[in-house]
Amino acid sequence: MYPVAIIGDTLAARLAALACHASGFDDVKRYQSDEDLPQPPEVYSLGANASRLLNALAPQTIENIAFCPDRFQIRFAKSAYLLAELPLGDFYRQRYGGPMMNIAGPALHQCLDSRLSSPLAAPMALAESERRHALTILSSRTPVGQSGDGDFHVFHASLADHPLRRANVLWRGKGQYIEQVADTDRVHFRFVTRRGTNFAFADWHESLHPALEAKIQSHDIFVGALTHSETLFGGSVAFLSDAVAPPITCKIDGANTGLEDAWVLSRMMENYEEDIADGLAAYERFRRPRHRKVMAGLRTHLATLTQTSSMKRFGQHVGTALQNRLLPEIALQRQDWLYQHDVIKGFR
Repeated sequence: MYPVAIIGDTLAARLAALACHASGFDDVKRYQSDEDLPQPPEVYSLGANASRLLNALAPQTIENIAFCPDRFQIRFAKSAYLLAELPLGDFYRQRYGGPMMNIAGPALHQCLDSRLSSPLAAPMALAESERRHALTILSSRTPVGQSGDGDFHVFHASLADHPLRRANVLWRGKGQYIEQVADTDRVHFRFVTRRGTNFAFADWHESLHPALEAKIQSHDIFVGALTHSETLFGGSVAFLSDAVAPPITCKIDGANTGLEDAWVLSRMMENYEEDIADGLAAYERFRRPRHRKVMAGLRTHLATLTQTSSMKRFGQHVGTALQNRLLPEIALQRQDWLYQHDVIKGFR
């Protein structure tokens, strides 16, 4: 097997290292990125498409540090009225073959690092990595062409507890939304609002006021950057999703594409053995449709939840409530495209 370099200190980079070792690549070096990249998230919410991979590569360890919510809820921002609810827990696991897991970011990174034999080395320039290694995997890089305020502002806060900590909750406001997930120790909140629109305490349920007080701005979302790339490799360099698109931050459990990429790339490396060019071409061919579908779904998610028209929001609420109460199977099918996608089954 040929020598491989993995550049980046991301979750996807760690999973790529584990997947490469599982595919028989013993000469794997890990390097820090020489770019100024965003801080890793405080919490990961991993749907079955990601938790299956982690359980395959780190069995009997991941679920020991995970918190598994028992339901997903959509609530009105001010009244906390329960608009819709879908089961998680055992129902979710049986439907998708893996659990929904919330894991603190530092705990997950530490857990995977303990399973990796290769330490994280000092940054290496991409050109130098290409010279020394047969294949370089780039896990992330600074987004290009983004300056000034983004179209949406994203904030984060965490609290010691919340009355709804057992659930993953989506709070719908007036063109704003809050995603709430809990790990084993704390409850985390992600706030998303349009540029120039602040969060008013009067518009949100009193249980959210401590989180509103504690929130800090973490980054912006640039709508124009929410697009897929048609190119996932160049020469002997393979790109995971965060290296060709900005990190997905508009849906807290939608940022697992890079983990899927890492697994499929390792399978193509093994299947094509020394024929690196054909392996990378196959990786790109298999992953492009998934990138396209995920980006389209997340753009729709962001546009729907930040709708400024009260009439259109009312129509969305009515549709969501009727579908959830009268046609729950259809409500479940609408999320299957994200969670039912199983790259382990497709690329063993």
